[in-house]
Amino acid sequence: MTAVGPPCPVGPVGPAGPAGLPDVEAARTRLAAAQAELLAALVAGGPDPDGFDRAALAVTRRALLDKRLAGVARRWPALAAEPGFAEKFAAFAATRPPLGSHQDGLAFAGAHRAGLTGNARRELLLARAATRRFALLADRPGGRALVAVRAPGLGTRLLSFRLSLRTSPRAPGHDSDPA
Repeated sequence: MTAVGPPCPVGPVGPAGPAGLPDVEAARTRLAAAQAELLAALVAGGPDPDGFDRAALAVTRRALLDKRLAGVARRWPALAAEPGFAEKFAAFAATRPPLGSHQDGLAFAGAHRAGLTGNARRELLLARAATRRFALLADRPGGRALVAVRAPGLGTRLLSFRLSLRTSPRAPGHDSDPA
């Protein structure tokens, strides 16, 4: 076998490296910083790093966002069926690092809870209950009370009640509704 290139220096290597060779730790630190900058630009709304093709970064950013959107849609079907979900999620996720489809869906649903329909609210309530051993969680979408109960042996149950909101007090002497 024939050796290719200069022989490897033998002996102690100081903090700056042997004469003529780059400092490996400094190079690793620079590489880690450049990778973190690129990752932030692709998935967390960071600025585009110097030296990269902006069009290629935009295409890659969009592909990663579409992959993230598809993962959330698989994990949260009722949430994904909400009107305008794709556009709202894209705007929401563009400036946040990915946390996984479950956590991304929880964060998005929590941030947009007021505009969710009943099915998405039920899905959110069940998902929140599933992360606890014991849970009693409630939500009130549109005149209904949703209550999720979770306990060992019982599993998770979702109860729905119609809320009766009285707008005016009863007249004196009328204790019951006429039937």
